[in-house]
Amino acid sequence: MVVFDEEKQIIQNKIIEKGYESLRTSVFNNKDINRQEWQTRIEYCLEKKRYVVYSLADRASLMGKVSEFEDFNSAKDAFLKKLDLTVKYNSLRVENNELPEYQSPIWNEKI
Repeated sequence: MVVFDEEKQIIQNKIIEKGYESLRTSVFNNKDINRQEWQTRIEYCLEKKRYVVYSLADRASLMGKVSEFEDFNSAKDAFLKKLDLTVKYNSLRVENNELPEYQSPIWNEKI
């Protein structure tokens, strides 16, 4: 199996830098491992030789489309953008007295 330790560390450092540690993420895990509801994932597809970025919804079903990238930086940027949008969306829900997708201290901090 291909190991992406350096790329994984780059993304994890960005997650920490943004204060997103409490978000549900999966960074370069097998597509069938550690799946959670409302999770944002980045993986590498060996068959296609491409990075893939996507989100899961309730019951860990696919939400939206799967984006594919040939290079790491484009995939990383798309992954981080999805996290930014997750924070904005759920912060807005909390601000409007609606339930967020899941509990995170970030939602209250970003209001």
